[in-house]
Amino acid sequence: MTNETAPAPRADNLLGICHALGETFGFNPLFLRVALLVGVMVEAETTLIAYLVAGIAVAAAKLATRPSRNRTETRMLTNA
Repeated sequence: MTNETAPAPRADNLLGICHALGETFGFNPLFLRVALLVGVMVEAETTLIAYLVAGIAVAAAKLATRPSRNRTETRMLTNA
């Protein structure tokens, strides 16, 4: 039996989007943060809208992939 809990968000993350995308696709989130900074300098409005859309997508993916509590309890009861 494993107790999987999501790590607490760090204080230096705005929405955790760069970290989540870096973790998902296997690259250092610093590269995405630098690209985000450059994007904000070049075209702030479009970049911030894209960042918010990515934030919504990451949040939806986390909610969709999180196991429900009832399923976990059911599995533990059937395996016992």
